[in-house]
Amino acid sequence: MKRLINLFVDICLLRAGPQDLPVASFLVTLTLVLNLMTGTVVIVGHFSSVVPAVLAQLLDLLLLAFLVRLGLQYQRRSARFTQAISALFGCGVLINLVAMPLQLMIGQDPRVSPMGGLGVLLYVVLVIWGMVVIAHILRHTFQIRFGNAMLLSIGYFMLINWLVEMIFPRSS
Repeated sequence: MKRLINLFVDICLLRAGPQDLPVASFLVTLTLVLNLMTGTVVIVGHFSSVVPAVLAQLLDLLLLAFLVRLGLQYQRRSARFTQAISALFGCGVLINLVAMPLQLMIGQDPRVSPMGGLGVLLYVVLVIWGMVVIAHILRHTFQIRFGNAMLLSIGYFMLINWLVEMIFPRSS
């Protein structure tokens, strides 16, 4: 288990790729469940209750899996799906775990303390780093240039945020 966690850390640090993970459907399930739980904790404050947060997180994970599967089928590289989606979900878990203490730093109103402002800055850096990690995984998965993978990552980020905003009501 420690070796697996180290692999996910290495992928997040751009030192390894999804191809370094084992091909295991159990790993997809495990990372999916952990990402659903940690991601829900990260976004629940933006919603009126836990249910829309869980549904929004589930939409994110399923749409990501669907689009990766579709892209790999188009390229006739479906065999890469298990490792790619495990990498995306597993690295998402690590990023969510880093986001949690940052959210505590930010608090309800980041303007009331210098730590809140620092928390916001670090959170923005984490969001950008998350998109870089996704691009890194997509680059290896689809064998494309990093710039193209980054465009896909940003595009997906914009798409999922737009969909969530349209489908799920936000608390004020």
